[in-house]
Amino acid sequence: MSPPLTVRLDAAALRGRTGRGVSIAVIDSGAHPRHPHLGPLAGGIALTPDGTANDDLVDRLGHGTAVTAAIQEKAPGARVHVARVFHDALATSAPTLAKAIDWAGEQGCRVANLSLGTPRQSRIEVLQPAVDRAVQRGTLVIAAYSHEGERQFPGSLPGALGVCLDWGTIA
Repeated sequence: MSPPLTVRLDAAALRGRTGRGVSIAVIDSGAHPRHPHLGPLAGGIALTPDGTANDDLVDRLGHGTAVTAAIQEKAPGARVHVARVFHDALATSAPTLAKAIDWAGEQGCRVANLSLGTPRQSRIEVLQPAVDRAVQRGTLVIAAYSHEGERQFPGSLPGALGVCLDWGTIA
């Protein structure tokens, strides 16, 4: 596994940037619409494990709400869409993730944020085409690159932007 490109952004580099004009998809466990740290959502979809879609975006696990709140805090002018792929646990299928990535691109989102990844190489055959379709639509897929030295998908796939936790920069 080749190491990811290291890029560090400080607060000064982002000062004055609000995300205005950018649509972001948060692919996670949904969002709790009445949470005090959340602003309005631009739209959303819930994808069940069997592949059906519905409009139940309510986050019952908390992770998606936390991710959405963090994005809205740093980019308050962005339009945030939510794709709920986690329901009773922080687990989903590769086909469901691929559908969510496709949905983000179909919505015109410039960024699809997945604060997740899987180490299973067998998932590449489903996830790589979804990342390729996102790139063709102008959607940047951002996801975990590695976890404890183990490569994660889709974040380490060609066309995706993989991110790594750097404990040295956490205050």
